[in-house]
Amino acid sequence: MGAAAPFRSVAPRMGFVPGFDGIRGIGILLVLFNHAWSPLSPSVAGIIDVFFVMSAFLITTLLLQEHRDQNDISMRNFYARRAVRLLPSAYLCIVAWFVVSILFDRERLPTLVREAGAAVVYLYEIFFPVGLGALDPQLVEKLSIDQFWSLAVEEQFYLLIAVTVLVCIRKRWMVQLAIVLALIATWISWQRWNGVPGPVPIPDDPASANPVVRGLSLLWLSRPDSLMWGVGLAVVNAKLPEPLPAAWRRWLPWVGGVGLIVSFASMFLSSGLLSDLFSKVGLPYPYVPMAPRTPVESDGQIYWINFGHTLAAVSCIPALLCMVRYKDWVANRLLGWKPVRFMGRMSYTLYVWHTLVFFVVLEVLGGDAVLGEKWRIPILAAITIVACLPVYYGVEQRMLRVKLRFASEKEVLDLNTGKMISVEEATGAGGPKEQGA
Repeated sequence: MGAAAPFRSVAPRMGFVPGFDGIRGIGILLVLFNHAWSPLSPSVAGIIDVFFVMSAFLITTLLLQEHRDQNDISMRNFYARRAVRLLPSAYLCIVAWFVVSILFDRERLPTLVREAGAAVVYLYEIFFPVGLGALDPQLVEKLSIDQFWSLAVEEQFYLLIAVTVLVCIRKRWMVQLAIVLALIATWISWQRWNGVPGPVPIPDDPASANPVVRGLSLLWLSRPDSLMWGVGLAVVNAKLPEPLPAAWRRWLPWVGGVGLIVSFASMFLSSGLLSDLFSKVGLPYPYVPMAPRTPVESDGQIYWINFGHTLAAVSCIPALLCMVRYKDWVANRLLGWKPVRFMGRMSYTLYVWHTLVFFVVLEVLGGDAVLGEKWRIPILAAITIVACLPVYYGVEQRMLRVKLRFASEKEVLDLNTGKMISVEEATGAGGPKEQGA
């Protein structure tokens, strides 16, 4: 008997999904607003969970699509695309941080050197984990590029997912992979619910403990489970034929709409407005703070960090599926508004560079003493967007055209028209870019 046929996706070609760019656009604005004034709503951190789910879904779906079309997955092209897409802007930002620090704040350099070392090898969340402020607040005050934690988590995912998907396609293990990852993600969520922030205990003396041990003790706060949910969603989408069954067509738009609302609403549960509302309606906890004083203390309260990351990630799943399968869905049309989509296209540049722009404006130029709470958010956001335009057009757009040289297909998606065009046409000066994570 011959070898069993590999797993084959029956989903339609994904094509252009305007809502994805819209989510990125709104999400990066939320990040800018919250980092400009952190008391706004610390639980806006949930947008990273949505980004993780969407990124893993996109990458896995594109890999499944490539194998269906090419009967293989080119590891060389996949890793080349990821490197060209992600590394230039990130590494240039690190260099810019060194220049600014040497010129204006040399006391940052020792910590910046350690941060840069962790960032360039994409192990930042291990050496400078999320939640470190509860264990070593003095170190956190000296950090410059702490946004690189999420880039590290995603890059580790990219390094593993292509090989894993190829093996599971050939062995027909994709469904099993989705089930295993869903179980692991559920367990990680349960760990956070019970106040356990990582797979190893928190050291007795975190400030002087081994950095790797300390990072592992907070690993679940980096939300690898959200990436796992994205892989599971991609497998579900791959198993659903086109058109969808009648029952799915009836309920998916409604469930997707509710999920989208719940996901974004969960990001404001730590805001003062909603805290007061919870108290007035007599919910079992008077407010929903972002986190306890340390990641494992609970003192009888339900904290946002116990459930918020999971809620933001899981509730967005039906919405993302609906965006892919119903291109004319109302949420796709609303999130596809061109200004929001443009912010989504810039989201990677803005995310990587915004802390440097904030530092220059607030610390170097003395803006922190001038900007009040009322105006600092829109002013800092506007300055950051304008300051990042040269990097977006001069670096990222150029690299996206280089990335297309490693395309595994002869045609790629024109994001401006939603149509397939040749790679040669796409790589021309000012050419359009392909859909990607």
